[in-house]
Amino acid sequence: MEKKNKKEWIKNAIIVFLVIMLIFTFCSDSIMNMYLPEVSTEAVASGKLQESVRGSGNAELGSGYLVKIKESRTIKSVNVKTGQTVKPGDVLFTLEASDGTELDTAKSTYLDLQTDYQKKLLGTDHNYDKDSMAIKAAKAEYDKAVDNLNGIEAKKKSIKAKQKALKSCEGKIAKYEEKITDYDTKINDLATKTDAASAQADLLSKQRILAGLNNELSDINADLQALKNAGADAAEITVKERERRDKALEVSNAKNDVSIAENTVNEIAANITCLANYTSKRTTANKKLTTYKNNQQTLSGELETLKTGLMTREEAEAAVTEKENAWNSLLADLEAKKAEDSHTDESDKIELNAARQKLVAQKKLVEDLMASSQQTEIKAEQEGIVSSIDIAAGDSTQPDTPIATIASSSEGYTVKFSVTKEQAVKVKAGQKAEVENYYGDECKAVLSKIEADPENPGYSILTFSVSGSDINTGDSLTISVGGESKAYDVICPKSSIYEDNNGKFVLTLESKNTPLGNRYIAVRHEVDVLAENDTKAAISSDLYGYEYVIVTASEALTPGQQVKLKEE
Repeated sequence: MEKKNKKEWIKNAIIVFLVIMLIFTFCSDSIMNMYLPEVSTEAVASGKLQESVRGSGNAELGSGYLVKIKESRTIKSVNVKTGQTVKPGDVLFTLEASDGTELDTAKSTYLDLQTDYQKKLLGTDHNYDKDSMAIKAAKAEYDKAVDNLNGIEAKKKSIKAKQKALKSCEGKIAKYEEKITDYDTKINDLATKTDAASAQADLLSKQRILAGLNNELSDINADLQALKNAGADAAEITVKERERRDKALEVSNAKNDVSIAENTVNEIAANITCLANYTSKRTTANKKLTTYKNNQQTLSGELETLKTGLMTREEAEAAVTEKENAWNSLLADLEAKKAEDSHTDESDKIELNAARQKLVAQKKLVEDLMASSQQTEIKAEQEGIVSSIDIAAGDSTQPDTPIATIASSSEGYTVKFSVTKEQAVKVKAGQKAEVENYYGDECKAVLSKIEADPENPGYSILTFSVSGSDINTGDSLTISVGGESKAYDVICPKSSIYEDNNGKFVLTLESKNTPLGNRYIAVRHEVDVLAENDTKAAISSDLYGYEYVIVTASEALTPGQQVKLKEE
C-alpha cells in the first residue's frame, strides 16, 4: 500500500511540474512578444508603373493691365485686396471729391488762350468799340460765374471742415461730461469717508485707554513682585498672576484698537488728498467742457451761414456754361464781322484761326478733366485678379502712374520648379499634371514648357499652367506629372526598400512553425530598382510576386530578426 501511494505521488508531481513548465513557457513567450519589433506589411504585385516627376513652386498670375488715372487725386479708400477676383465695374478705389492740380492748370491755360484770342480779334484798324465793350461785359459775367463755381467748391470744403470740427467738438463734450460724472461719483463717495475730526478723537480716546491699562498693568506687576519678595502663599500669588494675565489681555486688545484707529486716520488723510485731487480735476474738466460748448455754438452758427444760399455744383456749372456761350457768341459774331471786312489781311485770319483752334482744344481738355474730377470711383475694366496694390488710403496719385495691377484670370496661374535633366526627359510638354495639395474644386494643371535652368547646369525648369477657384497669388503648390507607363513583374512600396553598404534590399515577412505557434521572421532579399514614382517602385529580385514586404517597423531591423505584426 505504501509503495502504491509513493508511485501515485511521483505521478502527480510530474504532472504538476509539466503544467508549471508549460505555464512558464507561455508566460515567457507572451513577455517576449511584448518587446518584439512591431511591423506592418504590404503585398508585392505585378502591374504597370508610371514614373512621375514631382516638385513645388509658388503660384504666379499671367498678364493683365495697369490701373491708372490722368490727374492728381487723393485716395479715400482701397476697396479690394491682393489676390481678390474682380469683375468689370467692381469698385477698386474711392477718390476724394476734389479737383486735381491738372484741372486748375488747364483752366488757367484756357483763360489765357481766351484772352489771347480776344486780343487778336480786336486788334484791327476798324472801330469795334461797341463790340469790344459787349465782349468785355460778357467776359466779366463769365468770370463772375467761374468765381462762383470755384467758390462753391471752397464753400463745400469749408463746410466739410466745419462739420468735422463740430463732430470732434461734440465728441470732446461727451468725453468731458462723462469725466465730470465720474469725478462727481468719486467725490461723493470720498466725502462720506472723510470725517477726520471724529477719527482723530476716537484715536485719542483709545490711546488714553491704552495708557491707563498700561499703568494698571505696571501696578499689578509691582504688587506681584512684592508678594513674591514677602514670601506670600502660593494661592495669593496665583490670584495676582491671574489678574496680571487678564490685564495684559486688555492691554493687547487696547493696542489693536489703537492700531485700527491709526489706520482709519491715515486712510482718511489719503481720502482727503484724493478728494482734493478729484475736485481739482473736475474743475479743469468743467472749464474745458464750457470751452467746447462755446466752440460748438460758434461752429454751428458758422456752418448755417455757409449753407445759406449755397448753389449746387450743377446749377453753378450751368450758369458758367450759359455765360461762356454768351461770351463765345459775341466773339464769333465779331470774327464773322471781321471776315467781311476788306481790311483784314490773310495773315491776321491765319493767326486768328490758329488761336481759335487752340482755344477749342483746350476747352475740350478742361471738359474732360472736369468730367474726370467728378469721378469718385475707379472701377475694374475687365475680369481679373488683383495682383498688386501700390497705393494706400490718404495717398495722392500721380498722373499716368500705376496704382494697382489686375492680372487676367482667364490666363490662370503659372507654377515653376527645377528638376534634374534625367527627370525632365521622362515628361513632355502638354502632359496633364496633378496638384497634390489643392483641396478646392475644378483644379487643372498642364505642363506647358520645359527649358534649361540658367542658374543650375544639369537641371531643367518645368512650367505648369494651373487654374483653380481657390488659388491665390503666392500659394505654394506641389505638382506631380507622370511619364510613360510600363508593365513590371514585381512592384512594391518605396518605403519597403532599404539600402546599406551591400546595396538595396527588402525585408519579407516569413512564418515559422514552432511548438508554441507561428513565429514571424524578417528575411532579406537583394533588389535592383528598375523604375519608381513618389510611392511605388518596380524591382528585380528573387521574389515571385506574392510575398509580403515590411513597410514600417517600430525600430531598426536586422535580417533573421523575429518580429510581430502590427494590430490593425
